[in-house]
Amino acid sequence: MSLFSFAPEGISRSAMTAVAKMAAIPFYQRKLRRFEAMLAKGHQFQRRSLFEKIRNNAESDFGKVHGFDRIQTVEDFRRNVPISNYEYMAPYIAEVSRGRTEALFSPKEEILAFACTTGTTGQPKLNPVTRTWLNEYRRSLEIWGVKAIVEHPEMIGTRVLQLLGPANLGTTPSGLPIGMVSAIAARFQNRVYQSFYAIPSEVADVPDSFSKYYLTMRLAMASQVGFIIAITPANLIRLAEVGNEFREQLIRDIHDGTLWSRADIPRELHQRVARTIGRKQPERARTLQKIIERTGTLYPKDYWPLSLISCWLGGTIGYQARDLSRYYGETPTRDLGLVSTEGRHTIPLHDNRAEGVLAVDGAYYEFIPFPENASSDARVLECHELEPGEQYSVVMTTSSGLYRYEIGDIVQCTGYVGQAPVLQFLHKVGQYSDMEGEKVSGYQMAEAVETAARELSLPLDCFTAVPVRDEGEVPYYAVLVERNVIEEASTGQRFIQIVDRELIRQNVMYAGKRHDGYIDSPRVVRLAPGTWTAYKATEIYRTKVGDSQYKQAALVSDTTWLGRFQPLDTLRLETVV
Repeated sequence: MSLFSFAPEGISRSAMTAVAKMAAIPFYQRKLRRFEAMLAKGHQFQRRSLFEKIRNNAESDFGKVHGFDRIQTVEDFRRNVPISNYEYMAPYIAEVSRGRTEALFSPKEEILAFACTTGTTGQPKLNPVTRTWLNEYRRSLEIWGVKAIVEHPEMIGTRVLQLLGPANLGTTPSGLPIGMVSAIAARFQNRVYQSFYAIPSEVADVPDSFSKYYLTMRLAMASQVGFIIAITPANLIRLAEVGNEFREQLIRDIHDGTLWSRADIPRELHQRVARTIGRKQPERARTLQKIIERTGTLYPKDYWPLSLISCWLGGTIGYQARDLSRYYGETPTRDLGLVSTEGRHTIPLHDNRAEGVLAVDGAYYEFIPFPENASSDARVLECHELEPGEQYSVVMTTSSGLYRYEIGDIVQCTGYVGQAPVLQFLHKVGQYSDMEGEKVSGYQMAEAVETAARELSLPLDCFTAVPVRDEGEVPYYAVLVERNVIEEASTGQRFIQIVDRELIRQNVMYAGKRHDGYIDSPRVVRLAPGTWTAYKATEIYRTKVGDSQYKQAALVSDTTWLGRFQPLDTLRLETVV
């Protein structure tokens, strides 16, 4: 019986927690102490990681071209291997996808799958998932989970609900599967661990978004879920809204042991979950019905014994997390960490904070001060050389065959644990705008808009800002929101004032350009309700990433982007256009 599975019949959840505190928690605490000791020697572990990768792959095509056999120092490594992007690595990755492992790896390395992401052009980027890389990914994930369990032992005896990206996005020429990294990690997870979860990982591959969320709630609502993991707060909000909107049908299905015919589920998956769905649970249905009678709604805060929620809390989408309490009550939240197709880069150590310590025993990391990364002679630093408060572009060398790869993430160092920096993700490299030298970032815009929405108690769950330079006018930033978010023009003007105030507070260059009249105050562009839902569906179809991976950009630097929409009107200070 796993620590996360249901408590055996006759044993209360509180009794299970007590047993865990006596037996499992001390074991996990020892793991954490070993991890903390490693952080004290973070630089040493980083160097070890680098030279292991160089030695292991010296006979690969990439290793031969870049003289891995002659690399003895970090300086040698930097001379032989340039800072790269995906285009530089793509020919080697393409060879591996065709079955030539030796293009990037030792012949002994096992390629399990390919993780997929998409760039701004929508062209897929593939990342080889090797056995070595997956083991490193799991180590970081384990420490993250162990820390959560130690600090929230009450979750023991409940289920974990994880919302994954799709696993089946195609196959490579050599026949290996292509999927999102979260789904691939779940696919290769130990079967005992898989039994901890409220839904099977295959649910993520249900093509229809509504059907996927409905099936998720049909399975999970009948369980006792204590820990929820998702990528974005928007995923969690959508999940709760589906559960409430279709509460009567869900209760009927749980009572009768059925699945609503409107849910379009692939036959193979339907067969897999048939036994679970077919179990009639009239008592659970009555409990859910009583919640509706008492509250008028059916939200997770009332039917799950929640201990912890994990999703991204920072960056350009963290503002959405402020609405979680409406659906999930005062359940503590923990950041997912800086996670990408290339790996798990940070491990959050505390609740309700959008930062994490660098995972020093996986990839090897270098950091370029931002915005020096645009310069050919930019400084390149190791993990122990960062300055708290400063921003950096992340460069990494991985066991998936990426060398000195600039992943496009801008992070801020907020401190240290030993020799390991604590990092907070801010925004992607391309998410900043510079019309007149102001250099506004997506993170700054998200912070400004979130502050305005909070101060005005606005139900803002989605927006995008875009720079606008109309002929004959002073350039400005337009914030696109649906009309139901800001209904009154006076509210819109107050919203503009707060956004402007916050951008001035955060960005001295913006403040100077506003003072000198080179940039006008922001404006609110109101869109028809439902615009963002339609746009999201279009983008998910275009990029094939799945709705669990979709992230709405807080700032788009393309000044023509506004032309994709048909605004209802534009609010500016004192006037309505």
